Amino acid sequence: MAVHDSVKALADLGFTNLEAEIYAFLLQESPATGYRIAQAIGKPAANTYKAIQTLEQKGAVIVEDGTSRMCRAVSSEELLSRLAREFETKRHSALASLSTLKHATLDDRIYQIRSKDQVFQRVREMLSGAKQVVLGAVPGLFVKEFAEILLATTTRGVDVALRSDVPIRIEGVESVPEEAGAHASPTLKLTVDGEQTLVAMFDDKGGLIQAIWTSSPMLAVAHHEGLAAELCLTVVAERIEEGAGSKRLGRALASLRVANTTSGFSKLKS
Repeated sequence: MAVHDSVKALADLGFTNLEAEIYAFLLQESPATGYRIAQAIGKPAANTYKAIQTLEQKGAVIVEDGTSRMCRAVSSEELLSRLAREFETKRHSALASLSTLKHATLDDRIYQIRSKDQVFQRVREMLSGAKQVVLGAVPGLFVKEFAEILLATTTRGVDVALRSDVPIRIEGVESVPEEAGAHASPTLKLTVDGEQTLVAMFDDKGGLIQAIWTSSPMLAVAHHEGLAAELCLTVVAERIEEGAGSKRLGRALASLRVANTTSGFSKLKS
């Protein structure tokens, strides 16, 4: 099972199955000749020799400079560290090249997001680009998932207010309580600057049921207005239960984050 998992892990990094099998074998049996490797893993010798050459080029194995051509795997730590450095170099190069491309025009379509990982990445991208205000609802199940990026967002001076069925103890985030089971299913809602909005529904185990995202200012502003009203009314209800006077209630009502101050609203008016 360990070998099978190792082969799969390497395949996920871009190695062919044969290359992964050879490397996994050599980690356990180095040094070995190409013929011995082919016999051990049950693959044709010609294919094995060709894969060894590729692995040598990738820096995954070293080959003796002699007649026997003994092969040895480099350590997994050395291999993975080098792959990570190469990936970062290529990532920076791609980022520099792609950033020179002309950005697409405003897109007000509604898009379905099909995977949970993609939903989470979209949330991180939205928060990373936030400039003014972030409103939303985050199920307690996912609060830790976004804790780091939320802190980075508030540190930049962005106003962040979120409802959740658990207290959100992140500096700068206004945490507004929401009763557990308030929704039929755990639902993640997010609107940023009145420019983007995302809604994702999950099952009780955290599996994605359905998710949509849009950069339509009209829909984002409408979602902002709805979330702002929910957050404000929840605070007002708390103050009433506490027996607050008219001044405290007035301050609570004044905390309503109106949509007409957002950049999304400005885009609608332009």
